[in-house]
Amino acid sequence: MSIKVVRLADAHHQELYDLLLTENWTQLAKELESSDLQVFTQYVALAEGHVVGWLEGTLRYETDTEMPGFPTPWSQVNYVLTHPSMRRRGVAGRLLRRFAHDERRAGRRFMVLWPERRDDSSGRLAFFTAYGFRQLPGTELRGAGLDRVLTAAAATGP
Repeated sequence: MSIKVVRLADAHHQELYDLLLTENWTQLAKELESSDLQVFTQYVALAEGHVVGWLEGTLRYETDTEMPGFPTPWSQVNYVLTHPSMRRRGVAGRLLRRFAHDERRAGRRFMVLWPERRDDSSGRLAFFTAYGFRQLPGTELRGAGLDRVLTAAAATGP
């Protein structure tokens, strides 16, 4: 099955809403429905034309907090979500690679993410660790250089 990653468009909203509800991300689903969801950089992964994954990221600016070893500006991964039936098929990796590639082209060199606050985040942690993310000293954040993320992404497949 072919996976295509594209920027989020209005045509994807209903399926993204359904995916958010599937994963009990109810608050984000409500925000999407009411058009209050902050629109930063968003991508969806499509399989046979259907939404099977989503990534939202944020470009951080020079005025943001400096992170040890991660000078601003840097990019931040806010959310990554893959439909349960499509997990372990490279969907999240494709989303992360597209975001990292676009952010690198925009002149960013680093990416950070906040830790997951759900019951079992071990799978998410393992995923990001495989892409080079490490805990940043003195913070709850994890970070990685975009070159490292893209190198790991290339090693994991298409």
